Amino acid sequence: MQDRKRNDRETLTLLELVLQLHGEFRKCLEPIGVTPLQAGVIFYLQQHMDANMTDTAAALSVRGPTLSEVVKALVRNRWVIKRRSVTDSRVVHVRLSQRGKALAVKIEQQVREVKSDLTLLKEASS
Repeated sequence: MQDRKRNDRETLTLLELVLQLHGEFRKCLEPIGVTPLQAGVIFYLQQHMDANMTDTAAALSVRGPTLSEVVKALVRNRWVIKRRSVTDSRVVHVRLSQRGKALAVKIEQQVREVKSDLTLLKEASS
């Protein structure tokens, strides 16, 4: 019984840490106007120059319609360029625009700040 209580406390602590991390990540992205999922798409496209929608959705573990909505917003903000494949009209390719590449750098800077804050928080609690 004692082990289960301790395990429940550890699980709760881990859950609290994950939720705190998500909240901090979301907060750090607010000034630049992107959501965590949008940031994930931007980071993925930074690494995969001319990805298609299907592979991107699979890599980020989201459904196609969800990714489609996220990409629409990114295209609207001119951070992402979307085009149909010339060989297969069913395939849609997405890539970062120049503005998207600049945004990726800003996001990376924000994430580094959160990581630093969390490292300091972890060291303080140890």
